[in-house]
Amino acid sequence: MNPLHFIAFSSLFLLTSQLGAASIMVNEYYNGSASVGVSTKMARDEYIEFVITEKTSAASLAALTFGDTNDATSQLQGVFKFDQATLDQALTIAGIQQFLPGTILVVKGADLGPQQLGYSPENGNWSIELTAGQGAVDHSERLINGNITIGNNGDVVWISSSNPPTRNSDVSGLIHAIGHDNAPGLIATTVATAFGTENILNSTISTGRSVSNIGSKTETLQSTVGGTRGVANGGANSLWINGLRGTNITAVPEPSRGILVLLGVLIMTGQRWRKGGTDV
Repeated sequence: MNPLHFIAFSSLFLLTSQLGAASIMVNEYYNGSASVGVSTKMARDEYIEFVITEKTSAASLAALTFGDTNDATSQLQGVFKFDQATLDQALTIAGIQQFLPGTILVVKGADLGPQQLGYSPENGNWSIELTAGQGAVDHSERLINGNITIGNNGDVVWISSSNPPTRNSDVSGLIHAIGHDNAPGLIATTVATAFGTENILNSTISTGRSVSNIGSKTETLQSTVGGTRGVANGGANSLWINGLRGTNITAVPEPSRGILVLLGVLIMTGQRWRKGGTDV
């Protein structure tokens, strides 16, 4: 059997294996039109919104990386991490040890206002807003050294346990991702295979629009003018997030590490077969 076919067959077979659980997922992102902020490596008027789905410490979040892809959705582009000191500050303000399920965590560009760290679930404030270059920073590793800028033609916003991914095609650590592309590249295709086709919106989007999950842990993506930064997206999404703020909540599913490792190998093997491709 051709090695590429064997890897593909093995990857698809493993998709039926037992799913694990992720503590955080991407809920929304906004496609702006401003330039990248000086020394922040993120577009000034864009944002990414995450939902925490189980109790999570500042250290656990700081051990993750997140970012986006190029507009061909074929390679990872920007890689950020959460600043643990900032997250610890938010927990100190709230007087608790961990972020609670249903917490909304926003990473935003420099033009979208100062950081909002007044986290207080007890008083109904379930959101935190981190400004790029402060509470969320470009990863110091330079293997992947692009900016976070949402593309019109396509993009995938992801979060990973890899710290950082080892190359621009490394998807082995992905714990969640959503995106848009009407002609999905390698990363978008991998996300659709590993997490479900509902995680990639089959569309391009224009500036001034967001891609948001209006569903629950099983995503229903839509593109709308503007966005709902820092709050639930209405309908089933609001019901789900409000439910997370209760007790005994089951975390969102994520594919096993073996699935994503094999899919990553498949991507890298496929890239070597393509003529004129780029890789780092």
